[in-house]
Amino acid sequence: MTIKNYRNTEKNVHATARRLTSAAHALRWAAWLGAAVCLAVTALGIWGPGGSGSIVAATLFTDGLPRAWAAGIAAVLAVITSAALVELARMLGHVHPDALFSVAVTRHFRRFACLLMVAALLRVLLPPIASLWEAWQQGASGSLRLTFSGDDLFSLLPAAVFFFVARLFDEAARLEDDQRSIV
Repeated sequence: MTIKNYRNTEKNVHATARRLTSAAHALRWAAWLGAAVCLAVTALGIWGPGGSGSIVAATLFTDGLPRAWAAGIAAVLAVITSAALVELARMLGHVHPDALFSVAVTRHFRRFACLLMVAALLRVLLPPIASLWEAWQQGASGSLRLTFSGDDLFSLLPAAVFFFVARLFDEAARLEDDQRSIV
């Protein structure tokens, strides 16, 4: 009876691992598509025809910054966010039924979390820095009002959670490696 239960458990574990691998590979293509769409929409917002006369319109919100500054910030954020999505796609491509938490998977997930955190930090810091620079260039002697959006500050929370999850993946990879070395 024990041998039969062990075989059923092994069969279920392998079936689950195959389903997870299949889902990971499908999500990999979604991450690649997301990276391309992020760059395309940002480019359309920066260089595309503004206005609602076309079927698809992307608008660059400047938040009071000069258009060149806002476009530069948007471009930097789009490149970093797309790089994060590429790392996520690469991570999902390394998921295999025999190694769900391999070193390659955790390394790419760590890079994804790091790039996402950098993008979130830059989204919070670059607009005020640009405003301060612009005011300094114009020789503004009065006070400057800096605003921070709660959404921008809140975006740091998921990035920090991803760092925690990356650490859990590292621990899972270590435990999986220990388990294989025992057997």
